[in-house]
Parts: sequence; structure tokens; C-alpha cells
Amino acid sequence: MKRVVLIGDIHCYQLWVAPWKLLGKRVLGQINLWKSRRKRFKSHRLDDVVQKAITLDPQMLLLSGDFSTTAIPSEFQEAVSKLKPLADHVQQVLAVPGNHDVYTFSSHRAQLARQFAGDWMPEKFPAMLPVTPCWSVLMVDSAVPRMISSRGEMAIQQQDAIIRLLDTTPDGHGVIVLCHYAVGNPPAFSRMKHNHQLAQQQALIDILTRSAKRLKIIFDHGHVHYPWAWPRDEGFFDLNNGSPTMSDPHFPHGQGFWELQLDDKDVTKTDLTHHVLQGPLEQPYWTQKHFRPIKK
Repeated sequence: MKRVVLIGDIHCYQLWVAPWKLLGKRVLGQINLWKSRRKRFKSHRLDDVVQKAITLDPQMLLLSGDFSTTAIPSEFQEAVSKLKPLADHVQQVLAVPGNHDVYTFSSHRAQLARQFAGDWMPEKFPAMLPVTPCWSVLMVDSAVPRMISSRGEMAIQQQDAIIRLLDTTPDGHGVIVLCHYAVGNPPAFSRMKHNHQLAQQQALIDILTRSAKRLKIIFDHGHVHYPWAWPRDEGFFDLNNGSPTMSDPHFPHGQGFWELQLDDKDVTKTDLTHHVLQGPLEQPYWTQKHFRPIKK
């Protein structure tokens, strides 16, 4: 049995930024940060998540991106520093970048995400790594800088490579597809805004649907700041990591994290648990909600 911890959008931020760094989209990001985002996102909530996750004694950590808010080096430094106790505890850390990690064109050119979290990322996307005899993790990159919008991008070359990797996976095996962007949302949620979607959303859904006919697929992502566990009609399981640092009326202490237990021999014996702090602000307590993401 392999125990895996999955953590979503961290969004460390820096309120005070030197004027010469306020270039391009970062100006808009800092305005939004001062106006509202700083009231909802608190990086200290990640400390509670890391401490709780360590008590589970996991072997692997999966990170779906958005370590930063406007891709400033100090934001990456804070996120990596806070994750370090957990990263040092596990045997393997795998990560993909989020759109906030490439917030400006200059940060993308400088590859800041790789400078600080590159040890957790493959040299080239997409990349498939076996993690048990019957499970693999497929890492894909959907993050690109934009002038205004937050739309993701997945070039046709990456789509073709994803198809090849999935096609060469043995029948009946499990694949965790680690991506930052969502590909839709459960019916109970409002539809994602066009400028926040992955541009090739339907193409990726089609790829996953085709592969789900012979593979057990968990599509693990972040981007939408609300956790969900959604068995989709297309045949794959949609897991949204949410944000451990963001509070809302349903999650006053942050949206927690997920734990996957992967059986070494039988993919159907997969357990999924959402760990989240609830209760009064003065004395919160950890709660768990359990799911079975893979049908027999």
C-alpha cells in the first residue's frame, strides 16, 4: 500500500512589491491582492496541513501548482520552505506548475517555478512515472502566461504525447493525471468562466474518456478553489485539491488536503480521504470524509 498526500493551490503572496517589479499583469494581481485575496488566503494554514499530513506517514506528495500569487521569488521561497518538512518526510514529490506560477511573461522566461520547485518536476512535460506495480502518475503542464485572462493552454504536441503514454499503459492499470487546470465542474457548481478554463478542455476530456474505457483514471487538479470528488459520466474520477490556505464559509480554516491509499496489486482497492479542519476558530479539529474513487 502506498499512501499519497495531494495538496492544491497554496498561493503564498507578498503584499509589498518594489515598484520596478510591478510589470504587466502583476499590477492587476497586486491590486486584487490588496482588495480581496489577502483576506481569504493565509499561508499559515499550510503549516497545519503539513503537520497533519506528516502524522499519516505518507510515501508520496503530489502538488497541483500555484505555489505563488504573482510569481515573485519570495513567494516561491515561502511555499517551498513551508512544504519542506513534508517533502523531506516522503520518498517522492511530484509537482506541476499553475498559472500563477507563470503569472508574467518575464517569470515564465526566467522559469522561476523550476528554479524553486524544479526538483519536483520532470525535465519535460508530459511525463509518466510508475509509483506502484499497477499505478502511475502522468504529469502534464497546462500553465502559460496571459496578458489579462487566466486561460490554460495544452498544445497539440503535448496532447499527442499524452495519448501515446496512455496508450502504452497496460489494460486495467491506474493512472493519476496530475494537472493544474480543471476540465469542467460538477453539475451543482456554476459553470467555469471562459477566461479561467483550459483552452483545450474538451480535447483533454476526450483523451481521458477514451483511455478510461480500459484504464482506471483519477484526474487530479487544482485551479478552482473548492475541493470535490466527482465520479464523472465520462468514466474517469475528477479530484479537485482545492486550496489549503483559502477560507470560505464552508471551510473557515482552509480547504484541507487529500489522502490516497493505493493498493500495490488491485487498483479497485483505492481509498480516498479528505482531511479538513472544522469547528470554532479558537479550537478547530480535523475531520475526515471517505470515498472509493475506483469502481470494480
